[in-house]
Amino acid sequence: MSPLKKIFKLKNSEPKKVEKESEEDIKKIKLTFFESGYGSSKQAEGNHRIFKACLEDVYMDYKGKCRENENLQKELKAPYVDEKGNHETELKKRKTALGLLNESIAQMEQKIISHKNDMVEVNRTPEKYGLEVDKKPKAQFYLGLIVLIPITFYLLVFYISASFSAFFKSFDTDELTAAIFDGHALSKAIEDGWLEGVFVATIPFAFMGLGYLIHMFQKHKNWLSYVKIATLFLVTFIFDAILAYQIEKKIYDIQKTPDSPDFNLSIAFSSVEFWGIIFAGFIVYIIWGLVFDFIMKEYDNFDKIKSFIRTKREDIKNCEINLTKLLQKINPIKEEIAGIEGKINDLQRTIDGFVFSNKHYLTYHAEYVKGWFLAIADNFDSLKRREELLSKCQEEELKHLQEHNIDNEDYEGRLYKLIN
Repeated sequence: MSPLKKIFKLKNSEPKKVEKESEEDIKKIKLTFFESGYGSSKQAEGNHRIFKACLEDVYMDYKGKCRENENLQKELKAPYVDEKGNHETELKKRKTALGLLNESIAQMEQKIISHKNDMVEVNRTPEKYGLEVDKKPKAQFYLGLIVLIPITFYLLVFYISASFSAFFKSFDTDELTAAIFDGHALSKAIEDGWLEGVFVATIPFAFMGLGYLIHMFQKHKNWLSYVKIATLFLVTFIFDAILAYQIEKKIYDIQKTPDSPDFNLSIAFSSVEFWGIIFAGFIVYIIWGLVFDFIMKEYDNFDKIKSFIRTKREDIKNCEINLTKLLQKINPIKEEIAGIEGKINDLQRTIDGFVFSNKHYLTYHAEYVKGWFLAIADNFDSLKRREELLSKCQEEELKHLQEHNIDNEDYEGRLYKLIN
């Protein structure tokens, strides 16, 4: 059996389940390398060319044995296996995060589609969304508005003129025909003082405010609301009666004779002009209130749908903002996944290949070289010849280590990855 074949004799004789080398085994292997180097050097008379070939032979032989040593490979690959496991755990986390992110994106896109469908559907079936909307044509709203505007102007003119006549106007026989409708009522009130002008100008809006309150009370269908509405109608009627009484009294005082009794409620109630003034204001006021209530209900119908659509547009805008934020997170996660998968594939190729143990080899390599050099020292008396052989063999050793990239002892081993 050749010296090099004896190097791994101990390993070949062991069973397949190899355990970690003991100190005794390492010493025996190192001794075998030393003896092999010594014997080979002695036979080759220290020739540097043969030394180069022997080093190559030892290296290739050890490389093959290193590949076959399952226990050593398991030990050397353990950090890579652990690192791969950590990356696989991290990969699962990233894929789970990506899955949740895609699910959130799908839900957000579905929400946007749903909101858009609701905006279209609400005009056809508002009750589906809990909106109590009367299905009437929009024309009724605009017709009511057309009727309300001239009635509003009528009430403005009537109450400005009537209030001025009742509280501030001094009648004479020439002005009896303009007792109620005085075209210059507002300008005359302003001439008398700005407080009179403001009072006369704002009285119509007090009545319109009462009409607005009636509309608001009608929204609540209960007995208290009906009591409030009846009270407002009564207050309006009484105020109109006061205006009529004041105007009729001023007219009566101008026309009465020395035998005429003093003006009182009985005389007022029996006067056609008294009731004409009341109904010229009160009846038109009721009509104004009914028309106002009608168009406000129609507007509420429009406003409910518009408000619903406006809310849906805001929801869509918010969803689109959130969707943009979610989409911006996709690419970074995909890049992380691709990077982790690349690392895992790289580690798997390392695990599928083998790890050459530099430190182990250099330990045995040093023993072989020591044996070779010692044989030169023992078998050559000529100092010059000995120094020449040792110098050339040292150069060959350095070249050998550099060629195989094993001249650095700072790392454990060199990777031989499986190439697909």
